[in-house]
Amino acid sequence: MGKKKVKSIIYLRVFSVFLATYLLLMISFSVYFISEERKAAATELQIDTFYFNNSLEEVFQEYLDEEKELINLSKVKNELLQETYLLNNMDYEVAIFTSDYKLIFNTNKYWQCQYTEYTDGNKYYTGYGYLNPEDWFSEEKIKEIEGYLYVEPQPKKIGDLAHYTVDLKGFWIDDDMIIPKKITVNPMYADGFDEEGYVSSSSGIHTDKVVYESNYENTRNLPYVESGGIVTHSRNNPNNEKRNELRQMVVEESNLKDAVDEYNDPENLSKRNLSQRIELLTYRYYLAMPYQTGVRIDDGQAISDFWTVVGRDINIGERCLPSLVFVWISCFFTFNIAAFILAKQTFKTYKQQEKLENHRKEMTNALAHDLKTPLSIIAGYAENLQANVHTEKREHYANHIQTNVTRMDQIIHNMLELTRLETDSLKVNFEDVALTDICETIIERYKPIWEEKEITVSLDGEAVIKADQSLMLRVIDNFFVNAIDNTPTGGKIIIRIVEDALEVYNSGSFIPENIIEEIWLPFKKGDAARSLSKGTGLGLAISGRILQIHGFSYGARNSERGVIFWFKFNNTSR
Repeated sequence: MGKKKVKSIIYLRVFSVFLATYLLLMISFSVYFISEERKAAATELQIDTFYFNNSLEEVFQEYLDEEKELINLSKVKNELLQETYLLNNMDYEVAIFTSDYKLIFNTNKYWQCQYTEYTDGNKYYTGYGYLNPEDWFSEEKIKEIEGYLYVEPQPKKIGDLAHYTVDLKGFWIDDDMIIPKKITVNPMYADGFDEEGYVSSSSGIHTDKVVYESNYENTRNLPYVESGGIVTHSRNNPNNEKRNELRQMVVEESNLKDAVDEYNDPENLSKRNLSQRIELLTYRYYLAMPYQTGVRIDDGQAISDFWTVVGRDINIGERCLPSLVFVWISCFFTFNIAAFILAKQTFKTYKQQEKLENHRKEMTNALAHDLKTPLSIIAGYAENLQANVHTEKREHYANHIQTNVTRMDQIIHNMLELTRLETDSLKVNFEDVALTDICETIIERYKPIWEEKEITVSLDGEAVIKADQSLMLRVIDNFFVNAIDNTPTGGKIIIRIVEDALEVYNSGSFIPENIIEEIWLPFKKGDAARSLSKGTGLGLAISGRILQIHGFSYGARNSERGVIFWFKFNNTSR
């Protein structure tokens, strides 16, 4: 199988596993995150309802008689309109019931209006009321006015349209309802922006070019007010089908009775489900809270003077989306990077294993080759001795048998030494080592051999390094023996110690460039044909491993008239 195909398979498998893991984890996390967000939304609902219930208590205290009955209900509704402003702004719908489930107040789809009810010196007191547009305007005009109320211009610079003011130019008050005389619309333009880019101030000229009239005739002597305004709780039009369903849910008496039944069983009260799913990730929340947040149990029935019911539709998906998108994207890149690193490392490991396997096969074949030759020679000489052939050559046969046994012993010894060097158990004794002394020892050791071949040997330079003396002796010995073996009769061997390197040059033939990196492998030599007279093929492999243990870089290169073997040291002390 080709390396490219293997690489593709490895990358495909790793990325597939990571993708499956990523999807499983992200889906699980998203489900958990959405579940926790639902709980957070329920807690938020309870907290908001609690605060509203407290403000409700403050309003009711002023209008409750001794029998806990509300007096001046019109005034109560007016104040409740003000209290529910914040809840409406957060898309809540509210209903308030008496103890016998009579509805006394609820938010609705009417337009909420505000005006100056009266003044006391420099103090202005605001009044509130509802305007039912369907009583005074056509469906077409209602859509036009709501278009102005809920428009989202999104201004970018000063002078851009910011919003419209929808004003009441004269109106009558009928209990808590507003009857408009005229509605005017005027554009407001951005004057300034805050640090976050939102409009901080706006202004405009009230030209009253856009006017809507109700044509109401005041035949009931209703109180008249000169001016007021229509309040928008948000830029989203609350008058839609789902919002109307929510309003209907909070005013349903049967829903409240079911909720009150839960108060009859305090143990299950904390386990109640406050929401139901109405769309994929949109949930409708419903909560009934007793007046003063406490109930009386009478004949097993929970009783409260008043009940506050709050409902809200919450799109959990919209709340979770920014966080989930960030987590999904960041984790996607993280998983891909991790998958790429793992796939790359896996492929690298595969190549190393393949290389080691090929190396093992080569070593096995080479070892078999190197042992086969001396074994064949030994077998031949042994047969001659056994057959008593050429008895005069017995000593010759015995010497050759001994020579080949020694050669096989050397091969096995070197193999064991290489194995020992490739393990982590080898202890290296670092000490000051004089390279010049080692080189002189080795030159003297092989003097008879290089003199016999009429080779000129020279040594230049000196250095003292931190290393294991016995191991460095083995390295330079192998370099020098290799140089002797590959130097022709009458050639040169030059050992040079320069700055941070030791070089062993020998004249003679070059090493082919395509195998110059492979000569450090076991049983690899510079010539293609293997020789019976040139070592075991393990000397350079052993030297390379020793230099790796010391952290020294090393190599071989062809020079103008020969070959240079070198290694660099970086811890000299001259």
